[in-house]
Amino acid sequence: MSRQWLQIAVIWTGVLIAGIVALFSYSDDRLYTAFAAIAGAAIALVSLEHLFSRKSKDTVRQQIYVSTGTVTILGVMTLIALVR
Repeated sequence: MSRQWLQIAVIWTGVLIAGIVALFSYSDDRLYTAFAAIAGAAIALVSLEHLFSRKSKDTVRQQIYVSTGTVTILGVMTLIALVR
């Protein structure tokens, strides 16, 4: 696994854990506000990592992967929240 995919997987894992905590901690509007904050933090984390990195190769690609995975994870959690 390349370093890029390791970083993406770590961010997705963080999103999953934060989403699960939010799912069981909040309800209604606060839950969706927490999901929005989690999504924003995931994208910002990638941007900050590339800001402080010596190499900025594939920055946009990594942001797209992180964004897509984050939206998918939080979308599934939104469906779970609507069902329960």
